[in-house]
Amino acid sequence: MASARSPLLLLPLVLPVAAVAVLVFGHDPVEYAATRPLIHRVDDFVGSDTCRSCHLDHHDSWERTFHRTMTQRVDPGTVRGAFDGRELTYEGQTARVLRRDERYFFELPDGKGRREAEVVLAVGSRRYQQYFEREEHDTGFSFRRLPFLWHIDAQRWLHMNTVFLGPDDPDWNKTRTRWNDNCVFCHNTGPRPGETFEISSTGERQFDSEVAELGIACESCHGPGRGHVESERNPVSRYAAYAGRRDTDSIVDPTELDPEREVAICGQCHGQRLPVDRDHLVTWLRTGPTYRSGERLTDHVIPITRTTPSPAEHVPDLFSLRFWADGTPRLSAYEYQGIAMSACHAEGTLKCGSCHTMHGGDPKGMIEPVMRGDAACTSCHAEITRDVKAHTGHEPTGSGSRCLDCHMPRIVYGILDVHRSHRIDSPDPARDAETGRPNACTLCHLDRSPLWAAEESRRIWSDAYRDPRYRLDGAPLDLPDATASMLAGDAVQRVVYAAAAGRSTVPLEPAEKTDLRLLLATTTGDGYPSIRWTARRSLLTLEGEWETGLGRLLEPWDHTDAASRARMAGDLLNHVASNAPQLESTHSTLLLPNGSINMERILGLLDLQEDRVIDIGE
Repeated sequence: MASARSPLLLLPLVLPVAAVAVLVFGHDPVEYAATRPLIHRVDDFVGSDTCRSCHLDHHDSWERTFHRTMTQRVDPGTVRGAFDGRELTYEGQTARVLRRDERYFFELPDGKGRREAEVVLAVGSRRYQQYFEREEHDTGFSFRRLPFLWHIDAQRWLHMNTVFLGPDDPDWNKTRTRWNDNCVFCHNTGPRPGETFEISSTGERQFDSEVAELGIACESCHGPGRGHVESERNPVSRYAAYAGRRDTDSIVDPTELDPEREVAICGQCHGQRLPVDRDHLVTWLRTGPTYRSGERLTDHVIPITRTTPSPAEHVPDLFSLRFWADGTPRLSAYEYQGIAMSACHAEGTLKCGSCHTMHGGDPKGMIEPVMRGDAACTSCHAEITRDVKAHTGHEPTGSGSRCLDCHMPRIVYGILDVHRSHRIDSPDPARDAETGRPNACTLCHLDRSPLWAAEESRRIWSDAYRDPRYRLDGAPLDLPDATASMLAGDAVQRVVYAAAAGRSTVPLEPAEKTDLRLLLATTTGDGYPSIRWTARRSLLTLEGEWETGLGRLLEPWDHTDAASRARMAGDLLNHVASNAPQLESTHSTLLLPNGSINMERILGLLDLQEDRVIDIGE
């Protein structure tokens, strides 16, 4: 009886809420959302609030994700940074961060004195958060990125120049990116840049930008929802859907798509790309990308690869540097290119949804805990589980038998960290040495060389594995990969091995990591601040395993201070050498028999670093 009365009992509660909505907004909250600045309701987009009314559970699970908070208006509930009046110094200049009531400001040097910039948009909410100000032009506006971001895990401000993989640069405006024709595309739903193709009186390109929704929402993956909403308002259509006869053209269910089209949904953002032709480019800049979920992505865009010609003649290697020499992506936001190169996808049934989920699991990665382990592979390759050691050559419970570490090693740089490759393949010591690509075996066995890896590959698997003929960076083949790559490698090699040196899976006892400490100490003098950040982090991890007093030198040191890097590297090297007797240094390749540092070898390898500046951006 109670259940029969419950709808009537709810009426007194529901009606006042609806009445309040009408009084406050003049209409319902869904309609109100469409009236906010920057928001459009064209091209059949309706917004996530519309979806919520029928799909509450899916809406709630999406709301917990970092996709939702990728772009946000600024208020006390969205800002992660400490706008507490502190001063921020970089390359001899100082800024200040301020909060006044519910408004946030940067006080910045501008060449003539100082100016205030009000923060109006925040981009990012998981690893770090970037901030944008609004600039008004003759007939349009732009959002410009401000020079400092807030690193959420480290709880500190960082200048943008110290975050991307580039060398020290005193130019505060180097990364002053415009949101309207850059961030808007992948950090929002239904972007319409609104470029007018006119130039303002101050020389600025003119935009009147809008998005269907700030952040990455339902219609980014399921497609514009107007047709679906109108169909579901029809009782006949709605009950047909319940009976399994849904109009499949009204909305896209990614789980029902073939692998190519499902992967394309993620690839529209997680795969850097160019419009297929100039007409598409003009459309992109006016009304946004033409691709919609469920379509073939390559009908609309050309995914960038190592051989994609650079559109800038003065930067001929703009795209090629974003890939290892064998074509494998080495930068985040190229996951689509990685999976497209994988036999599991190209010749099999692997989709993004095979491992990831948008409505469950850990929001950090959109993945269920079980899929962070071997099940990601053995759910398809079940035969391996019958004799793991026969397949891996390592004990089944050890780190050497973990599928992802061998087949998806951490060789991709992005957002101040090193991530897993999404090209699923097998390690090949000769290929990797000759293309400069970090090898999965020597990313774990950091004290071993490419020649050792080739010999072990033949022993464990087959004689098909040959010895490498050379290293791409010119370093000797008999040196440990970590030693050669961290000293002689290019920027991506250096940061990948600096990150690897701090992992707990390295099969060395804490006292056996003398060379790793020497390598990381040297790398604190690197010319790239993001590499110094990584080296410092790994050194502090090693100190947690075996304390030698390095932490006292490292803790107060600011890696963003380029002027102090050479002194810090020298102090750390001397400290490691003075502590070598208590560490195991018998097999060191960087210490002389008398225990002093082999500076000739270190400097000789450093001289092999490329002369050109490698700046692969993000």
